Amino acid sequence: MNRLIKFAFQQFYTTFAWTYDAVARVVSFGEWLEWGSAAIPFVPREGRVLEIAHGPGHLHLALRQQGFDVVGMDLSRQMGRLLQERFRKSGLPPPLHIRASALRLPFAGEVFTSAVSTFPAGFIFQHDCLNDVHRVLQPGGRFVIVPGAAFRTEGISTEAVKFAYRVTGQGETSADAVQPLFEGAGFAFESHIVQTKRANVTVWVLNKTSRVSETREV
Repeated sequence: MNRLIKFAFQQFYTTFAWTYDAVARVVSFGEWLEWGSAAIPFVPREGRVLEIAHGPGHLHLALRQQGFDVVGMDLSRQMGRLLQERFRKSGLPPPLHIRASALRLPFAGEVFTSAVSTFPAGFIFQHDCLNDVHRVLQPGGRFVIVPGAAFRTEGISTEAVKFAYRVTGQGETSADAVQPLFEGAGFAFESHIVQTKRANVTVWVLNKTSRVSETREV
Protein backbone atom coordinates (compact mmCIF):
# COMPACT_ATOMS: atom_id res chain seq x y z
CA MET A 1 0.00 0.00 0.00
CA ASN A 2 2.79 2.43 0.89
CA ARG A 3 4.39 1.85 -2.53
CA LEU A 4 1.10 2.66 -4.22
CA ILE A 5 0.70 5.83 -2.16
CA LYS A 6 4.29 6.91 -2.90
CA PHE A 7 3.65 6.34 -6.61
CA ALA A 8 0.58 8.58 -6.36
CA PHE A 9 2.63 11.30 -4.70
CA GLN A 10 5.25 11.02 -7.45
CA GLN A 11 2.51 11.79 -9.95
CA PHE A 12 1.71 14.83 -7.84
CA TYR A 13 5.17 16.20 -8.74
CA THR A 14 4.98 15.19 -12.41
CA THR A 15 1.74 14.39 -14.25
CA PHE A 16 -0.43 16.35 -11.82
CA ALA A 17 2.10 19.06 -10.96
CA TRP A 18 -0.49 21.65 -11.96
CA THR A 19 -2.47 20.75 -8.80
CA TYR A 20 0.51 21.18 -6.46
CA ASP A 21 -0.10 24.80 -5.45
CA ALA A 22 -3.81 24.32 -4.78
CA VAL A 23 -3.28 21.24 -2.60
CA ALA A 24 -0.35 22.81 -0.73
CA ARG A 25 -2.37 25.95 -0.06
CA VAL A 26 -5.26 23.97 1.40
CA VAL A 27 -3.09 21.67 3.54
CA SER A 28 -1.12 24.61 4.96
CA PHE A 29 -4.14 26.86 5.51
CA GLY A 30 -2.64 29.36 3.08
CA GLU A 31 0.79 29.47 4.72
CA TRP A 32 2.72 27.40 2.15
CA LEU A 33 4.66 30.34 0.70
CA GLU A 34 5.57 31.56 4.18
CA TRP A 35 6.85 28.10 5.12
CA GLY A 36 9.15 27.99 2.12
CA SER A 37 10.30 31.57 2.59
CA ALA A 38 11.48 30.72 6.11
CA ALA A 39 14.71 29.56 4.45
CA ILE A 40 15.62 32.97 3.00
CA PRO A 41 17.06 34.68 6.12
CA PHE A 42 19.52 31.80 6.48
CA VAL A 43 20.82 31.96 2.89
CA PRO A 44 23.99 34.09 2.49
CA ARG A 45 23.54 36.94 0.03
CA GLU A 46 27.01 36.76 -1.47
CA GLY A 47 27.88 34.31 -4.22
CA ARG A 48 25.66 31.95 -6.20
CA VAL A 49 22.82 29.90 -4.72
CA LEU A 50 21.73 26.45 -5.91
CA GLU A 51 18.07 25.60 -5.28
CA ILE A 52 17.64 21.84 -5.26
CA ALA A 53 14.18 20.57 -6.28
CA HIS A 54 12.71 24.01 -7.02
CA GLY A 55 9.17 22.67 -7.50
CA PRO A 56 6.64 25.19 -8.86
CA GLY A 57 9.14 28.01 -8.33
CA HIS A 58 7.81 30.21 -5.53
CA LEU A 59 11.05 30.31 -3.54
CA HIS A 60 13.13 30.59 -6.70
CA LEU A 61 11.18 33.67 -7.75
CA ALA A 62 11.35 35.18 -4.27
CA LEU A 63 15.13 34.74 -4.19
CA ARG A 64 15.53 36.43 -7.58
CA GLN A 65 13.24 39.28 -6.55
CA GLN A 66 15.41 39.85 -3.49
CA GLY A 67 18.57 40.03 -5.56
CA PHE A 68 20.03 36.54 -5.08
CA ASP A 69 22.04 34.97 -7.90
CA VAL A 70 20.23 31.64 -7.99
CA VAL A 71 20.36 28.54 -10.18
CA GLY A 72 17.54 26.01 -9.92
CA MET A 73 17.30 22.31 -10.62
CA ASP A 74 14.50 19.77 -10.48
CA LEU A 75 14.06 16.29 -11.91
CA SER A 76 10.43 17.01 -12.85
CA ARG A 77 9.97 18.41 -16.36
CA GLN A 78 6.51 19.64 -15.37
CA MET A 79 7.86 21.59 -12.41
CA GLY A 80 10.39 23.20 -14.75
CA ARG A 81 7.55 24.42 -16.94
CA LEU A 82 5.71 25.85 -13.93
CA LEU A 83 8.87 27.69 -12.91
CA GLN A 84 9.29 29.19 -16.38
CA GLU A 85 5.65 30.29 -16.49
CA ARG A 86 5.92 31.89 -13.06
CA PHE A 87 8.89 33.95 -14.19
CA ARG A 88 7.18 34.89 -17.45
CA LYS A 89 4.21 36.29 -15.54
CA SER A 90 6.52 38.16 -13.15
CA GLY A 91 8.21 40.04 -15.97
CA LEU A 92 11.67 38.96 -14.85
CA PRO A 93 14.20 37.42 -17.26
CA PRO A 94 13.88 33.63 -17.62
CA PRO A 95 15.18 31.62 -14.65
CA LEU A 96 18.48 29.78 -14.70
CA HIS A 97 17.49 26.16 -14.17
CA ILE A 98 18.20 22.65 -15.39
CA ARG A 99 16.54 19.25 -15.21
CA ALA A 100 18.71 16.97 -13.09
CA SER A 101 18.73 14.57 -10.16
CA ALA A 102 19.77 15.65 -6.69
CA LEU A 103 21.72 12.39 -6.47
CA ARG A 104 24.04 13.47 -9.28
CA LEU A 105 24.52 17.23 -9.47
CA PRO A 106 25.86 18.25 -12.90
CA PHE A 107 28.14 21.00 -11.62
CA ALA A 108 31.86 21.42 -11.07
CA GLY A 109 33.22 21.42 -7.54
CA GLU A 110 33.05 24.46 -5.27
CA VAL A 111 30.97 26.64 -7.59
CA PHE A 112 28.18 27.60 -5.16
CA THR A 113 28.32 29.66 -1.98
CA SER A 114 25.10 28.09 -0.73
CA ALA A 115 22.36 25.62 -1.55
CA VAL A 116 18.74 25.51 -0.44
CA SER A 117 15.95 22.95 -0.57
CA THR A 118 12.45 23.28 0.86
CA PHE A 119 10.22 20.30 1.64
CA PRO A 120 12.51 17.87 -0.18
CA ALA A 121 11.67 14.20 -0.54
CA GLY A 122 13.75 11.42 1.01
CA PHE A 123 16.68 12.05 -1.33
CA ILE A 124 17.89 14.69 1.10
CA PHE A 125 19.01 11.93 3.48
CA GLN A 126 20.87 9.90 0.86
CA HIS A 127 24.66 9.87 0.89
CA ASP A 128 24.91 10.53 -2.85
CA CYS A 129 22.96 13.77 -2.46
CA LEU A 130 24.83 14.99 0.61
CA ASN A 131 28.21 14.10 -0.89
CA ASP A 132 27.42 15.98 -4.09
CA VAL A 133 26.11 19.04 -2.25
CA HIS A 134 29.29 19.05 -0.17
CA ARG A 135 31.33 18.80 -3.38
CA VAL A 136 29.69 21.73 -5.20
CA LEU A 137 29.77 24.08 -2.20
CA GLN A 138 32.73 26.37 -1.67
CA PRO A 139 34.73 26.03 1.56
CA GLY A 140 32.53 27.27 4.38
CA GLY A 141 29.46 27.04 2.14
CA ARG A 142 25.99 26.57 3.55
CA PHE A 143 23.14 24.18 2.80
CA VAL A 144 19.74 25.38 4.06
CA ILE A 145 16.88 22.87 4.30
CA VAL A 146 13.25 23.37 5.30
CA PRO A 147 12.19 19.78 6.04
CA GLY A 148 8.72 20.51 7.35
CA ALA A 149 6.33 22.53 9.46
CA ALA A 150 4.00 21.66 12.31
CA PHE A 151 0.80 23.42 13.31
CA ARG A 152 0.84 24.58 16.90
CA THR A 153 -2.70 23.26 17.41
CA GLU A 154 -3.65 19.67 16.65
CA GLY A 155 -6.38 18.85 14.17
CA ILE A 156 -7.25 17.18 10.89
CA SER A 157 -4.89 19.46 8.97
CA THR A 158 -2.01 18.49 11.24
CA GLU A 159 -2.64 14.80 10.68
CA ALA A 160 -2.85 15.35 6.91
CA VAL A 161 0.56 17.03 6.88
CA LYS A 162 2.08 14.27 9.00
CA PHE A 163 0.65 11.62 6.69
CA ALA A 164 2.11 13.33 3.62
CA TYR A 165 5.51 13.48 5.29
CA ARG A 166 5.43 9.78 6.17
CA VAL A 167 4.63 8.52 2.69
CA THR A 168 7.00 10.83 0.83
CA GLY A 169 9.92 10.58 3.25
CA GLN A 170 9.79 14.27 4.13
CA GLY A 171 9.83 16.03 7.46
CA GLU A 172 8.76 14.47 10.73
CA THR A 173 12.43 13.69 11.41
CA SER A 174 14.02 14.95 14.62
CA ALA A 175 17.18 17.02 14.62
CA ASP A 176 18.82 14.46 16.91
CA ALA A 177 18.17 11.74 14.34
CA VAL A 178 19.67 13.56 11.37
CA GLN A 179 22.57 15.35 13.05
CA PRO A 180 24.98 12.35 12.89
CA LEU A 181 24.11 11.82 9.21
CA PHE A 182 24.82 15.41 8.25
CA GLU A 183 27.95 15.66 10.35
CA GLY A 184 29.23 12.41 8.83
CA ALA A 185 28.76 13.98 5.38
CA GLY A 186 30.98 16.91 6.36
CA PHE A 187 28.55 19.52 7.68
CA ALA A 188 28.24 21.35 10.99
CA PHE A 189 24.55 21.13 11.86
CA GLU A 190 22.11 23.65 13.37
CA SER A 191 18.33 23.40 13.76
CA HIS A 192 16.10 26.47 13.96
CA ILE A 193 12.38 27.15 14.35
CA VAL A 194 10.66 29.99 12.47
CA GLN A 195 7.15 30.82 13.61
CA THR A 196 4.29 31.77 11.31
CA LYS A 197 0.78 32.62 12.44
CA ARG A 198 -0.26 28.97 12.74
CA ALA A 199 2.87 26.85 12.53
CA ASN A 200 6.44 26.22 13.60
CA VAL A 201 8.65 25.85 10.52
CA THR A 202 11.83 23.81 10.95
CA VAL A 203 14.97 25.11 9.24
CA TRP A 204 18.15 23.05 9.18
CA VAL A 205 21.40 24.90 8.50
CA LEU A 206 24.35 22.80 7.35
CA ASN A 207 27.72 24.56 7.16
CA LYS A 208 30.37 22.80 5.10
CA THR A 209 33.41 21.54 6.99
CA SER A 210 36.21 19.16 6.03
CA ARG A 211 35.41 15.47 6.23
CA VAL A 212 37.62 13.28 8.38
CA SER A 213 39.13 11.66 5.27
CA GLU A 214 39.85 15.08 3.73
CA THR A 215 41.49 16.28 6.94
CA ARG A 216 43.79 13.24 7.02
CA GLU A 217 44.90 13.81 3.44
CA VAL A 218 46.12 17.35 4.11
